Amino acid sequence: MEVNRCQGITADTKPCSAKPRPGSTWCPWHDPAMSHQRAEWSAKGGQQRSNRARARKSIADEAMTPTELMGALSKALKDVLSGDLEPGRGNAAASITNALTKLREAVEVDERLADLERRLGSRSA
Repeated sequence: MEVNRCQGITADTKPCSAKPRPGSTWCPWHDPAMSHQRAEWSAKGGQQRSNRARARKSIADEAMTPTELMGALSKALKDVLSGDLEPGRGNAAASITNALTKLREAVEVDERLADLERRLGSRSA
């Protein structure tokens, strides 16, 4: 005889309505043999939902070029305007892009200054 519902009880003391696993009378959330796996799922689920994990999924590991940053900001603006992205997230993206741009400019100035100092040092010798 096939069992149509899990024999577990939910937190609000109602019968579980999930379909049982094949060959079992329990769903994955109530099966006593899967308690260790459920703990792993819970831990991973919390990590995957973190803002850091979402950002990691959406942005490549390497630095973005100015053109890529402009494209990402343009998409964020369109998403904010269409209601697909919360304005606060769009604002955060713009702030981060601003910081990255300033950092990139500072690095370029430092490199140019170091190059000028090397050139001047070689002339005085």
